[in-house]
Amino acid sequence: MASLDYAYRRLVNTLGPERVARSEFDRMVYSHDFASLPKVALLQWKLYPDFVALPQTTEEVAALVKLSDESLLQITPRGGGTGWCGGSVPNRGGVLIDMRKMNRVLALDSDGRTVTTEAGVTWKDLEDFVESKGFALPFVPTNAVGSTVGGAINSGSTGFGGLRGGRLRDVIANLEVVLPDGKLLTTAPNADAGGQLADLTSLFLGAEGTLGIITKATIRVVTKPETSKALVYAFPDLPGAARFLKAIVDSGLEPYHAMLADRDHFVFERALQPDSPEPADLALVGLRGSKDDVADTERTLDGLVAKEKGKRLAVEVAEQLWRERYNNYSARRLSRGLLTSYNLVPVGRLPEAVETAARIRRRLKLNGSVQAYLVDTTTAALVPYVLMDDTRPSGGTALGFVKRMGDAAFKMDGHPMGLGLFLVFNLRKMHGRATTFISAVKAVFDPRKKINGGKTLEVWTKYPWPGVRAIPPQGMAVGLEIAAMLRRAKPTRDRFVRTYEQEKGS
Repeated sequence: MASLDYAYRRLVNTLGPERVARSEFDRMVYSHDFASLPKVALLQWKLYPDFVALPQTTEEVAALVKLSDESLLQITPRGGGTGWCGGSVPNRGGVLIDMRKMNRVLALDSDGRTVTTEAGVTWKDLEDFVESKGFALPFVPTNAVGSTVGGAINSGSTGFGGLRGGRLRDVIANLEVVLPDGKLLTTAPNADAGGQLADLTSLFLGAEGTLGIITKATIRVVTKPETSKALVYAFPDLPGAARFLKAIVDSGLEPYHAMLADRDHFVFERALQPDSPEPADLALVGLRGSKDDVADTERTLDGLVAKEKGKRLAVEVAEQLWRERYNNYSARRLSRGLLTSYNLVPVGRLPEAVETAARIRRRLKLNGSVQAYLVDTTTAALVPYVLMDDTRPSGGTALGFVKRMGDAAFKMDGHPMGLGLFLVFNLRKMHGRATTFISAVKAVFDPRKKINGGKTLEVWTKYPWPGVRAIPPQGMAVGLEIAAMLRRAKPTRDRFVRTYEQEKGS
């Protein structure tokens, strides 16, 4: 392996000194993603990259990938860092490639109904651009403000629009990818109008950056709807709100989005912002379409709500929640960290799922919230979050919640989402014998495992010695289960809201 000083000089020669960072502070920022990692993780992984590189062109990304063969440093691609299981966090240092300077929208094809963009553009910026041209995105991830186009594709994100425009895989027309050997791949060439060549787009969807680095994407767009409207309903309990979301699907309705959040979420919001809605178990529905269709759907929704003894809240509340729809985790400010468990479950089992999530959270004595939304007509996303303080000895035990939630999702004929550093043990449960195929594809594309190696399929550590270079995936499962047991044995329940109020008043 080349010395770090030599590797730094080569990186600077490629990008210039202003786009290569090596100070401890700059590297520390990239040692976690949106989720909080306990300090003990530093014993297992080298979470700080040796260098941070910020390319601005596809050619520069390719040069960085080729340079890895010379320096033998691992490469970790990163978008907005909005993931929750360490997929964009280094495990052995190396070079972290921050794609956010590749943030240009390149072209809008009005006739072909597509927009081509660099991978570092956030979905919110892309949405704003498309709407300014009279079009709309049929799909937008739930964390659109921070999530980049490439990052969402790598993680297989779900979000807004699934009931009407399909899921993310349905809106990607083409990708440009830098492969681990530095060559460029176009997954669905425009010249292949007859479909004679294989469309490799789906190969990179949800691959967590292990097969290559996405540099550009062509996304399908639709005509901007005539009107949009948000509705919000309060229910006596959260299962009632979940039954309402199920009834939306059973009735054949196609809102743009439908989600629920429990009372605790709004308790957190009100502690931070006094003008937040009165705490209650709420469902938020977004409608898009012609004025007549929106009015008809609104009347039908009111009837479904009445069956669950719910009530519609003021239009001002609905508009406020819709404006803030991409910001679901303000509660992080109440503690020093937050963990999200992202799971997919059948729509028919959503009422059971929200009760299960609340029960697990109570048993583990955690402060948190249960949220969920409709992904499409068959699937719902169950996305509870819990607060944690990773500076306390007990902070890391909150990771046991993610393990218990994933186990519960499997029991409900669903599965957790994301593998990253922590959840590799779920891969075989999710894909069975196909896991061997996934491993074989990685070996073909990246035999040296230089791009995001040691994740998804296996768990590398920072140590170079045989016997401790990697942890068996099931070993991670055992560790997280022990964390859950320790968490449940904790004698007291967390009280982050009360602590926050006391500190604010002092």
